[in-house]
Amino acid sequence: MNLTTMSRRALIRLASVLPVIALFGSASLAQQGEPVLRVVAPWEYTSNDPADIGYILTRLGVAETLVQVEPEGQLVGGIAESWSVSEDKLSWRFKLRAGLSFHDGSPVTAQAVAASLKQSFIGESLSAVPLDSVSVDGADVVIRTSTPFSVLPAFLCDYASIVLAPSAYGTDGKVIKIVATGPYKLTAIDGKTTLELDRFEGYARPRPAIAKLRYMAVVNGDTRANIAIAGDADLVYTLSPIATPRINAAGQMKVESLTIPRVRALFFDSGLPQFSDFRVRRAIAMTVDRDGIAKAILRHPDSSASQLLPPIMTGWYRQGLPAIAHDPAAARKLLDEAGWIAAGDGIRVKDGVRLAAKLLTLVNRPELPVMASAIQAQLRGIGMEVVIEVGPGNSVPAAIKDGTMQFTLVSRTYVNVPEPIATIIPDFTRERSVWGTVRWDGRDQVKALTEAYLASFDDARKDELRGQIIALLHDQMPVVPVSWSEHSVAVSGRIKNVAIDPYEMRYLVERMAWK
Repeated sequence: MNLTTMSRRALIRLASVLPVIALFGSASLAQQGEPVLRVVAPWEYTSNDPADIGYILTRLGVAETLVQVEPEGQLVGGIAESWSVSEDKLSWRFKLRAGLSFHDGSPVTAQAVAASLKQSFIGESLSAVPLDSVSVDGADVVIRTSTPFSVLPAFLCDYASIVLAPSAYGTDGKVIKIVATGPYKLTAIDGKTTLELDRFEGYARPRPAIAKLRYMAVVNGDTRANIAIAGDADLVYTLSPIATPRINAAGQMKVESLTIPRVRALFFDSGLPQFSDFRVRRAIAMTVDRDGIAKAILRHPDSSASQLLPPIMTGWYRQGLPAIAHDPAAARKLLDEAGWIAAGDGIRVKDGVRLAAKLLTLVNRPELPVMASAIQAQLRGIGMEVVIEVGPGNSVPAAIKDGTMQFTLVSRTYVNVPEPIATIIPDFTRERSVWGTVRWDGRDQVKALTEAYLASFDDARKDELRGQIIALLHDQMPVVPVSWSEHSVAVSGRIKNVAIDPYEMRYLVERMAWK
């Protein structure tokens, strides 16, 4: 091909893929002939803080938590072999697996685990736990809460609670290096984008078949898709539904997908005059064409979200809840009733305030900017002006923190721990969440319901409370669900035993093998 005739877009695509090909092109066999599993995902390694990057470490099998969740949803032992709660429901005893070692060869003791957990509980991720103390009793770790907290084992699946060796911490308590317990140990870090891992020979639960792994963070979704099309990796995670037919047609890798407890949704600063009235939020919900977006953009009609969580989340998906109707005419009438009147340019105004806002979305989920453009056009039809801003993964928490967030379109998981209440609490009970709502006036109602839920050990009562929480969110619309997500991964023909974890906790590389 004559380069002078190559399109500018093709050159850009080639330039975006070449660095990855340079890294991975000869990686299928290492220097000594040892196969290397090549993994690509969007997530950059930005620090050693488990609260920031713990999810990368658990997904790659570097670090473990006391409790883990299987893809089928059941809680199982991680570093802990078993656990029990006292009669007063305040003291939890965790019996550790015998004979475990950290990656530096030091033994996993109750003292080391307790010290690591104490650091984890300092952070925001586990702040919902009413912690009284973490202590050691013989070979067991004992966690005591100030009030009954029925979901503690699920919370201890949170990646922020990974257990690290004493040598991982500096004198100030901050993590200076990753020394964990997983089936793979971190051997090299190259900037934010590349991690090298070796099988931890001290791990035998059972011993992993794959000995070496190279992880590459590729933020751009088109670049990840092109890597999969070229077959320049063994696993490529978080792919746009639009790219799936092209990847499968290329024949180098096959895309496997699974509906997961993640929702693409609009979140609002309900303290703004544009969004303070729930009728405006409901009008927006009625205007968004979920079915059209699911079919035309996501190529997955069943992903249209009728409520916050998908049917896979038994108990949290409520069968009798009325679906959100797509009815722009009714939405316009609702805005009229709320006092928003169309001006000469078609944009509605109330008390001198235009019905206009900046919609912030993220580049690392390639479908989101496309969805944002569709929503922008749909909302224009009811008299709302939307300006789209596309930012990196940390831009939403940053905008919420500095007060510039107006409304967002994000892909939000509700199983950072395998119990959605752990995400509902920070998203809907605080004045300013990290990822969810801001200044919503219904947060105290949700807080009362979530506190009752956490304290209850009665299954029937908890189901009743789940229904009340979801009904309140559905009625007041502090969040507008647009579509449920699929977790997609492109898989090469070199490996077998690949499983998709709907909880997005682990890639389960330790269960894979070469063909």
